[in-house]
Amino acid sequence: MSRTRRVAVSLILTAIGIALLIWQVRKVGIADIQRGFTEVGWGFLVILALSLARFVLRSAAWMTVADERTSLVTVTAATIGGDAIGNVTPFSLAVSEPSKALYLRDELPVGRSLAALTAENVFYSLSVALFIVLGTGAMLTRVGLPQDVREYGLISLGLMIAVLAVGLWVVWRNPPAVSAILRRLSWLRLGGLVDRVRRFEETTYAFVRQSPGRLAVVIACQTTFHALSVLESYWTLWLLTGTWSLLDAFILDTFNRIVAVVARPVPLKAGVDEVSTAMVATAVGLTPAIGVTLALIRKARILVWAALGMLLMMRKGLGRQKWGNGAMGQ
Repeated sequence: MSRTRRVAVSLILTAIGIALLIWQVRKVGIADIQRGFTEVGWGFLVILALSLARFVLRSAAWMTVADERTSLVTVTAATIGGDAIGNVTPFSLAVSEPSKALYLRDELPVGRSLAALTAENVFYSLSVALFIVLGTGAMLTRVGLPQDVREYGLISLGLMIAVLAVGLWVVWRNPPAVSAILRRLSWLRLGGLVDRVRRFEETTYAFVRQSPGRLAVVIACQTTFHALSVLESYWTLWLLTGTWSLLDAFILDTFNRIVAVVARPVPLKAGVDEVSTAMVATAVGLTPAIGVTLALIRKARILVWAALGMLLMMRKGLGRQKWGNGAMGQ
């Protein structure tokens, strides 16, 4: 799909998402949502702290794969900045991941950084698929779920099992995934980067498989990342309701991960997250207003980090001219 067409599709999806958001907020009532934000209050700082820890964990996993000792603060800044670009633009991973590698261009060769980041993304995708499989299984065992929610759960379960199978195949077969994608991005004028990435692809996955100690670190980072995500949902639900259901937090967080995968082309998952979370909240015995408020608090957290990330990127000088002048070929 061309860049222009992708932007057009994203704009259409965003408009639909905003319409869904307005409809859902009006349906549950703005007063209940405002009350929920008041209940969260200063607890939002804990939410930000938990999400920062998750950025640090993904960054640590990235550098573990790269086998580099680059400052974790700098790498975390690159992760926050790249995710910001991916969240607020229609290009998602196609721009966010190269942006992270570009951010570190003074500390690490871009080709090596991007290949290591891609390898880390493979392990992250596998962990997400496993997380969704476990969460969906928990959701399906919960009594009283509506039939439509069960059907969505079964579909998600099947899809994630397929993703796990594909991911394991990628790790085993080492296909030239990144270089193939970069070859399609001819408008970025990547020069000799594609060949360098391809050469690094030939060794990255095999090298990781031959380093069980570093692989264990990556797995630990991914596992803790997901645990903190559930803890964030649990903390937010406790602030909103005073209840202590870790299972409900796990189910809601799982569904949020499904939405993140399905609605990736929609910037900020506008509308889609709110509608789906309201539906699942109702299914587990909460009110739709709680679900919508939970989704909006997540969105507020994303916006805070997106604002910081864009500032970091601008401070680093990663403007449009950097892409056009062959910075990625460095």
